[in-house]
Amino acid sequence: MQIIAPLVGACSGPNARTKPPAGAIIVDAAGAHSGSVRTVADGVAKLPNTTAEHTLFVFPGVYEEQVIISKLIGCDTTSYTTNEVTISHALAQKDNPASISKDRNDFTTTLHLRTDNVKIGNLNIANMAGKINAVSVVGTNSGFYACYFTGYRDALYANKGANLYAKSYISGVEDFIFGQYASAWFESCDIVSIDAGHITANGRDSDTNPSQYVFNNAHVSGTAKPGSVYLGRPWQPYARVVFQNSKLVKVVNPAGWELWEDNDNNTANIYFEKYNNSGAGAATDDRADFSRVLAKSVAIADVLGENCESAGRVDTAFL
Repeated sequence: MQIIAPLVGACSGPNARTKPPAGAIIVDAAGAHSGSVRTVADGVAKLPNTTAEHTLFVFPGVYEEQVIISKLIGCDTTSYTTNEVTISHALAQKDNPASISKDRNDFTTTLHLRTDNVKIGNLNIANMAGKINAVSVVGTNSGFYACYFTGYRDALYANKGANLYAKSYISGVEDFIFGQYASAWFESCDIVSIDAGHITANGRDSDTNPSQYVFNNAHVSGTAKPGSVYLGRPWQPYARVVFQNSKLVKVVNPAGWELWEDNDNNTANIYFEKYNNSGAGAATDDRADFSRVLAKSVAIADVLGENCESAGRVDTAFL
């Protein structure tokens, strides 16, 4: 399946599209195109559950809805063009009925990916309702390109499989990039903290859990007070996060990392590291005593697997 859902900006090359390809399911909020549906969710609902490739073409607009892409038989890929598409949602857990006691986030997340092998480009995705996900990735092997994720707490749930986030914008306040099992590579992303808090909350719970988050060539900034933002805190005792080759401006506290709670001393297996960063928040002299400085950078293949650059979800033009 292809989702052609572009964000504003110039785009060129063989993958650029401004018109729906033949046979595409067309989503148009204005309803101006014959045979189109008005919501992304309705477009997804029309996708056949087969191994053949299908295309969902989304025209410009703001789509205020929740989108769930359920398990599909076929693979998912995404192209993108110069158009603008925004999917927004404003529901929090408190908005769920009391009868829902399990997986409450699933009912409020703006974009919920349950299927595997998804590639998405140039989407604005937002949920500013509070402690809730804008994006939830629970399928394996996903790639996001030039996307714009905005939330508050727990905005991006990178929870399963090999994930690639490239040249994207991710903002929030507390633990806004979190998850337990994903191996995620963040390439050339703008990470923006809009208030004091922690960027990551990695939930790796054992030494056999493959989860890790690596931020390469990131730009970490925000509107928070200087020194009030930390790169992360350990959700679980084997948490693993690296910031390398990145610019960390003065909003980042030189300690880099904090404990989950002040009296939590279970740090023996935490893997919080920096390498070759710059900026006022990149100093290592005052780093947290349970963190380390790497001798060399982590390779993308160590996170996404050998030969990852030839995988369908990886667009090497963004690396």
